Amino acid sequence: MSDIFIYFSLILFCLLLIGVFIFLRILQKIRLLRSELAEKKAELEKVNKDWAESIEKDNEIIKEQATIGEEEITELERRDIVLKKALKRSEEANFLKNSFLSNISHEIRTPLNNIIGFSSLLEAEISILENKELFDYARAISESGDRLLHLLNNIIDISRVESNDIRLFLKPCNLNSVIGSVAQLFLFKANEQKLKLNFIAGEVPEAFADEVGLTKVLTAIIENAIKYTENGFVNISSDFNSQTNEISIRIKDSGVGIDAVYLSDIFNPFRNESAGYSKDVHGAGLGLPLAKSLIELMQGRIDITSTKGAGTIVTVFLQASTGGQISWASKDLAKKIKFKTLQNLEIFIVEDDLMNKIVLYEMTKSLGNVVTAVNGEETLRVIDKFYREGKLFDVMLFDINLPPPWDGIKLMQEIRNRYKEYKTIPFIAQTAYAMAGDKEKLLEAGFDDYISKPLNQQALYSIMKNQLNKI
Repeated sequence: MSDIFIYFSLILFCLLLIGVFIFLRILQKIRLLRSELAEKKAELEKVNKDWAESIEKDNEIIKEQATIGEEEITELERRDIVLKKALKRSEEANFLKNSFLSNISHEIRTPLNNIIGFSSLLEAEISILENKELFDYARAISESGDRLLHLLNNIIDISRVESNDIRLFLKPCNLNSVIGSVAQLFLFKANEQKLKLNFIAGEVPEAFADEVGLTKVLTAIIENAIKYTENGFVNISSDFNSQTNEISIRIKDSGVGIDAVYLSDIFNPFRNESAGYSKDVHGAGLGLPLAKSLIELMQGRIDITSTKGAGTIVTVFLQASTGGQISWASKDLAKKIKFKTLQNLEIFIVEDDLMNKIVLYEMTKSLGNVVTAVNGEETLRVIDKFYREGKLFDVMLFDINLPPPWDGIKLMQEIRNRYKEYKTIPFIAQTAYAMAGDKEKLLEAGFDDYISKPLNQQALYSIMKNQLNKI
């Protein structure tokens, strides 16, 4: 019995020892686990701390970037506002400049029209009296007026070119016809100086150009050629180079020529040679610079060669219009254009300025019966009276700036709306406003042609003839 008890006690003691050992091992593992957990917790806390710090830093960076972004946006918005204000000021300045140029043009042209018109009429009357001295005085007034008008036109045009405010309408045009029309205007001047003015027209395709701008270019070049040629000739010719697809207009004179040193400055505005061109004849030096600017706007170019004392050659190059028609004009310039005879015409003039009305009446009275009106109401009454009598006018010359509520455009459109017969009668606008785009606006409004004041009698006759030929 005692042996069993002892044996059983030993077993219990062993089990207790084993239990204690296991407990100690478990306790050790728990301690290790706690230690590892503590380390992991510390690491996790460190990671969390680092992560929190990182997030905080990121938030700070984001805030800084947001602040910078907001500042940049604010700066961009501020710059945008500044630019918009600058653009607005520029547009307003440009508008005011154009308005000033337009108004000053109108204010100068109106009295200038009277000066040139009356001096022209005075020339005609004095020539009948055969008083050479008085005739020379009248001619001097007329020529001075022409020079002033020419200067005014060039200053306005060169100003608009330099400010990129000139509008050109490029389209296919009959080059020889344009050249012939311009040359025709200088026939009298050339004959007066005993110069031979020749136009040798080549077979050329239509040119891609603006007819109004090209007319100004050719006018400036031909006028210079005649001005600086005391005797000899001025030859104008057209040609086509199929390889370069360029049409060339060559103007050669036998005049005084230009010094080689000055040629490099020939296209600079307000530059005159101390001798040669500016020695005997004065000028503002705007013709060729304006011509060059206009030609370049038409995607063309202009070349000039000259020898002192042996003449000058100016060549204008323009791109041919793709698929353009070949045009040709007679070499005999004097017979190039055949007009209807301006006789027995019924002419109607609307002009509210008394002096301008007198000038127009005197210019046209030899062509037939001239009737005048000063405003829209009177115009409609006169036309209605004639219409009831079965009469129509042949040519309508309308001033644009009329007393309210009418202007020339509204009046022309009202007449054509009331009387269908007047849809084929030529309406010619005449105005002291002569800014870029005016002609196009008037033509788009319904006028058949346009002439700016001061009026040139020959130019007016030419326009009237052209329009009557279309009927």
